[in-house]
Amino acid sequence: MTRSLLLLLVLLLPLFSGCSTLKSTDDPTSQISSDPIEGFNRSVYAFNDGADKLILRPVAKTYDKVLPRPIKNGVSNFFSNLSEPLNIVNNLLQGKWERSLSSTYRFAVNSTVGLFGLIDVAKKHEVDVASEDLGQTLASWGVGPGPYLMLPFLGPTNFRDGIGRITSGSAYFPTREIGDDSGTHTALNILQVIDLRVSLLGTDKLLEQQIDQYSFLKSAFEQNRLRSIYDGSPPKQEEKYDF
Repeated sequence: MTRSLLLLLVLLLPLFSGCSTLKSTDDPTSQISSDPIEGFNRSVYAFNDGADKLILRPVAKTYDKVLPRPIKNGVSNFFSNLSEPLNIVNNLLQGKWERSLSSTYRFAVNSTVGLFGLIDVAKKHEVDVASEDLGQTLASWGVGPGPYLMLPFLGPTNFRDGIGRITSGSAYFPTREIGDDSGTHTALNILQVIDLRVSLLGTDKLLEQQIDQYSFLKSAFEQNRLRSIYDGSPPKQEEKYDF
């Protein structure tokens, strides 16, 4: 089922290769989500923040303090490598052939020479991650972001990216591809969440300094998605003046 869905996406590539894609001249405000359910989203954010302070942040801090840097780097590299098939497919679906080849090279080299992705050999060869997801692909096809959503435990997203996440997860969920043991899958999922939270520890103080943390996080999410959608170079928003 997993491989069939991925194959279907690849087969659909010719249908979308002629579609309009985002350009440097596009209006970046078209990628900003509205927030019609702000009250609900704020409630979910309060829940997530409480759960993070109670459980996830202490665990992440302990993990970061106890484990040596080489092991933590290996874990991060491992999970990054598992995501390369998604990068390959989504770069293809957006017509980004060179980036897709880079992702293919990274996955092949790091999965073999890099010991199942524990060592980022490709980076040493100056082949960096060309990260793409289905939300970015949908954006390149002209699909708007839709409403902003704050999901329990998962954090900020929007309707388009949420649909993309669900669709990608049903087709290819990285840790699910490793064997058939549910216990192993659960352990890997937990480790991946901890690894992600460790990568965000450096932002905690900045967030705590904000008067309105919810609005700050939404803005940060929107700016990060803009950079991702436009491959790091979003167009500047034109300033309008009233005379």
